[in-house]
Amino acid sequence: MLIRNRRLASVVAFILVAPSHGLAQELQSFEDLALRINLDDQLQVEDRLGGRTTGHLTRLTRDEMAIQTEAGEKRFTSDTVRAVAVRGHALGKGALIGAGVFAVLGAVATCAHEGGGSCVVIGLFGGAPIGAGVGLAFGALIPRMRPIYRAPEDRVSVQPSPAVSGVPASLLEDLALRVNLNDQLRVDDRSGVGTTGRLTHLSADEITLQTAAGEKHFTRETLRQVAVRRHPLRMAVLIGAGAGAASGAVAACTGADREECADAPIVAGALGAGLGLAVGALIHQTTIVYPEPETRTLIVPAISRGAVGIRVSRRW
Repeated sequence: MLIRNRRLASVVAFILVAPSHGLAQELQSFEDLALRINLDDQLQVEDRLGGRTTGHLTRLTRDEMAIQTEAGEKRFTSDTVRAVAVRGHALGKGALIGAGVFAVLGAVATCAHEGGGSCVVIGLFGGAPIGAGVGLAFGALIPRMRPIYRAPEDRVSVQPSPAVSGVPASLLEDLALRVNLNDQLRVDDRSGVGTTGRLTHLSADEITLQTAAGEKHFTRETLRQVAVRRHPLRMAVLIGAGAGAASGAVAACTGADREECADAPIVAGALGAGLGLAVGALIHQTTIVYPEPETRTLIVPAISRGAVGIRVSRRW
């Protein structure tokens, strides 16, 4: 079943970018921010005067945060921050909204053209999968700010903790801005045994994973390497939606019969987005986050017939 509605895309896009306060569980502890955001995340910081600043996170401690904006680096202390939001993409919300909108429109369109007692069921089940794919594509394409921190009204001022020279950085400082709670991690201990599980707790001296065999605890002394596993869901959805829409447009708009030229890219793009989501869930990217990989710069002379120069390579 195909649905023609030019206003539908704008309706779905409007719903996706509309603010959804209360959907995200906001923190009330500035120290816990480190396990919700990572370096280079795009943040929106609201100060106590109501001013908002947007930029990429470059530094975060228990007392201070810094973001890189177009006007330069901006620093905020824990006492001056009222709220923090992080930019993300609502794939699940987009799929649900798209499925609901297309299901209703599909039922209306089917009953208007065919009638019958089963037109509602046919329209609902015919439009929902297509709408879910369209919603996925919009959710992957349109960013939205998700609130993650709001300072309590009765907070007290906290004096910045003095830096202690000669003391090694804690696990919290090393890992917090590279992993988040519920991330899938692989931890290798010093004996060479690897453990895979979901991060449930991270403190200055210990990391805790939830594995199939139960909770596993690791201290700094027993750690050799920590890697995080993430699935490229958003990129896979975008690639699938783009490839599907392009193939649908070519198949329906280049022949002699072009009656389905308007609908085919939408339907094929929706199916491609769903297929991309499935592929993205099957593959993963593993990145070593502890110890931090060393950055190496190699400079090698390059000499060829008629030219002399140097080759510079940077490895990390």
